[in-house]
Amino acid sequence: MKIQRNVDKIRREKSDTGSRKRIKGKKTAVLIIAAVCVLLWLWTGMYRRWQENHSGIPDAVSSRTENGECFLDVIANTDEIEDKEEFARTVIRMCRENSFRSLRLSTDLYGYPERIEINVYFHRGDVNKRKPVLRIRYETTGFSAGKECGSGPDKKDYVEKYKLYVDGKEIPCYY
Repeated sequence: MKIQRNVDKIRREKSDTGSRKRIKGKKTAVLIIAAVCVLLWLWTGMYRRWQENHSGIPDAVSSRTENGECFLDVIANTDEIEDKEEFARTVIRMCRENSFRSLRLSTDLYGYPERIEINVYFHRGDVNKRKPVLRIRYETTGFSAGKECGSGPDKKDYVEKYKLYVDGKEIPCYY
């Protein structure tokens, strides 16, 4: 009988260590899964923010219209603008097509503006905190757009009557 007790005692000790190992293994697995979930949550949020700030697609973040002039703040969503002239043409095309993602320009009440002043920043956080990296001006060539072209939103179709300036220098505008 003593032998039997020793065998039972050994079996109990083995089963106790096995359950301890299982509990420790479960705790480790739960901790690993929790850590992976937290990392995924952080990574997806940070990646989305990074992707939004580096998409390379310009977006208007604010606008103001006074006396036939429109003032826009546009973000480039990139760290640098390689070709400023091409970027300016893209932004003006987006203004004419009203294709900004987070802002729509209204031409219902006063029609298309005779002058558009655009301050360009690299990222949303730079607006009104740093100087603009680029200034774009798109304006009529000394005529009253309302008299020669009619009034309303169709004035934008008379592109030959507008001039494009980047940082004060006139550039050709292709449409």
